[in-house]
Amino acid sequence: MSDSQHTGSDIWEDFTSGYVPDEELDVHPSLSLHAKANDDIDPVTHEVLRHRLYSINEEHGQTLENVSGSPVAYYAQDFNPTILAEDGEVIFQGPYIQFFSPIAELQVKWILENRSDNPGIEPGDVFLANDPWIGATHQPDVHFIAPVFEDGELFAWVVNTLHQYDIGGIDPGSFCPGADDVFHEPSPIPPIKIVEGGERREDLRQLYLRQSRLPQMVGLDFNAQLAGVNVARDRLTEVVDEYGASTVKGVMRDVLDDAERSFTEKLETIPDGTWRARGYMDGSQTGDTDLYVGQVQLTKEGDTLTFTNEGTEDEAGAMNLTYAGFRTAIMSVLNPMMMYDAMWVAGGALRHIDIETTPGTFTHAEWPSAVSTGGQIGIEFAICLINDVVARMLASSDEHKRDIINGTHESSGAVAQAGIDQWGDEFGTMNLDCMGLGGVGASPHKDGIDTGGAYWAPKAPIPNMEHNEQDYPILYLYRDEVPDSGGAGEFRGGVGMHYCWIPHNTSQIENVLAGVGGAVPLSRGVSGEPGATLRPRIVRDSDIESRLEAGEIPERATDAEGAVAKLPSKSYDTQEPDDIWEVRTAGSPGYGDPLERDPEDVAEDVRNGYVSESVAADTYGVVLTEAGGRIVSDLDATADRRDELRDERLANSTIPAEN
Repeated sequence: MSDSQHTGSDIWEDFTSGYVPDEELDVHPSLSLHAKANDDIDPVTHEVLRHRLYSINEEHGQTLENVSGSPVAYYAQDFNPTILAEDGEVIFQGPYIQFFSPIAELQVKWILENRSDNPGIEPGDVFLANDPWIGATHQPDVHFIAPVFEDGELFAWVVNTLHQYDIGGIDPGSFCPGADDVFHEPSPIPPIKIVEGGERREDLRQLYLRQSRLPQMVGLDFNAQLAGVNVARDRLTEVVDEYGASTVKGVMRDVLDDAERSFTEKLETIPDGTWRARGYMDGSQTGDTDLYVGQVQLTKEGDTLTFTNEGTEDEAGAMNLTYAGFRTAIMSVLNPMMMYDAMWVAGGALRHIDIETTPGTFTHAEWPSAVSTGGQIGIEFAICLINDVVARMLASSDEHKRDIINGTHESSGAVAQAGIDQWGDEFGTMNLDCMGLGGVGASPHKDGIDTGGAYWAPKAPIPNMEHNEQDYPILYLYRDEVPDSGGAGEFRGGVGMHYCWIPHNTSQIENVLAGVGGAVPLSRGVSGEPGATLRPRIVRDSDIESRLEAGEIPERATDAEGAVAKLPSKSYDTQEPDDIWEVRTAGSPGYGDPLERDPEDVAEDVRNGYVSESVAADTYGVVLTEAGGRIVSDLDATADRRDELRDERLANSTIPAEN
């Protein structure tokens, strides 16, 4: 193919329906990819380099955290660094937000196909991108993508993705739950060369920052992401200089092959079959209270997993997720449940995954649908359903049934906040209490994790309340775990949490809420009972000021006098000084029959405040008593109570008529 004929992928189809790379990439012939790999590496060198490469991602992540002044980076670590092979296969992911790494493969492959000719890919370049139809969950998740060259050949890529607070759109924070289409949201940016030959393009940087309400803060994120890829590129070059390019590339190949082998060996123990899950999205945008059906099917045949979204309703409002988001949600589940022994190397598993989604549905949205909430609402919706089908598949294998995570939390409800702070300056932030999220679901052999956060974000912490109060005009009333929010079962699901605040030293705060799972439990699991739903609510015109003056801090928002209103999962609200905002995150599913739970475990749950006495009696069938000033189970009375509950089940059941 001549230079004039080289067009890469069908760009306008990519921009409309989403980029799906072909097996053979169409790279411009002027770009040479480094493919020479040593296939005879001794085990010691392999292990040294394997961990050396992984540690580069750790240093990359620490650079992002230390350089950025954004609370998203230094409080929540809402980012992930990635090392990819020359052709875009994911080699190593960082231990942060996992869905940022498999999606980086799409960005790199698209650049190879569409930028290798014009403007070209050269040493020292860095690309910036946030286009959900190319490879982002939503526009605020911004990618910095840097090629690594060795002797004139493209050797590898280093990438980081960081959620930036505000890059435009109709709502502060760039979650736009009221958007009708993408033109109400931040502009999607396909990969552009932000650094050329080591020199930053100041014109493009200014163009990018011009979209933000807080360009200074976004500018710090920009600098942090640029510093991150530079550090990672320097460290990878040092390793290549020390060990030789073919040896390092050989280890990269081995890492991918080992991960693939680990994945296929697990598949060999699982019978072929098809598993299905269904969930309900509550509301497509602000003001909408309808329910929308989403479905996922997983078919295992030989060494291949095929995921589809057949039966999912059409795209609507602002709830939508692109193909790239659905694809990366798959690896967010498979990595912790099936790739835990391969350091979460997504590239190995992706070799055995097919995806057949229907364009125009809300988990494969087409241009120009609104998608700016996809990184919060759409991705967590897809992860919950994919979790269900993968867990059902693993349940069919005696060898890997213990690997089940029986469901994850629903969306915790991300809250973007903006207004005038306690010093009279404009402020904007994400209330990152949402990173505490709900609990992690139970397993066939153990309880879930209370307020365990997201298993697809193992290093994402919850911020210190005092830090939030110091930096922003809010005052917490409480942050605590929620009794009875974890799903019941022989093994209990992890409980969720409350977080509750009022404005402090400011006239008002603008709160933008983006969530899902407020009407119907989304994460139901494969056994046991689901956890509680998301519940945001507000007490308007409360008497909180007089209560605080009297030295009284309410334990619940509803303890204060005022008008209580439950908020929809997607809303834009103005909070006045006497308004109390409270969010209850969702709990996660239990596993097994609650009547099989050890009575003393239930008693301990009651002592710890995770389960109420009424739920202990009515759901778990455990009768409690007091001995030595301590709540314990009455085993004889419990046995009678459980027999009574089983009889009630039989009385209320219907036996199907014989054909």
